Amino acid sequence: MTAIWEIFLQLVGEILVEFGFASVGESLRKRSRGHPLLASAGAILLGGLAGVIASLVWPARILQPGPVRGASLVLSPIVTGAVMDRYGQWREERGASRSYLATFWGGALFAFSMALVRFLWVGA
Repeated sequence: MTAIWEIFLQLVGEILVEFGFASVGESLRKRSRGHPLLASAGAILLGGLAGVIASLVWPARILQPGPVRGASLVLSPIVTGAVMDRYGQWREERGASRSYLATFWGGALFAFSMALVRFLWVGA
């Protein structure tokens, strides 16, 4: 019975790793060529990974908590999404392609998942 669970966990792990690599690749591709759902998953995975790394490097709160706990979960994605969208527009104006991360939703999903990981690991 243990061997069945081991095989099952290996298969599930491999599928998740494969999905992770595919989705991360989609988030870095040109916006017009990437699949939106895979690109969104890639932005979330990259943001979560960045949140883990940031939490390991800086294991304390960066700013003191304000009156609304978890405000970074709302403010950070909005600001980051707007900045990344403007960056994507800037690249297009110069003839370069725009990745999914250089859109409002790509930047917002990345920032939300990073902020969520930091909130759960450091803020709680």
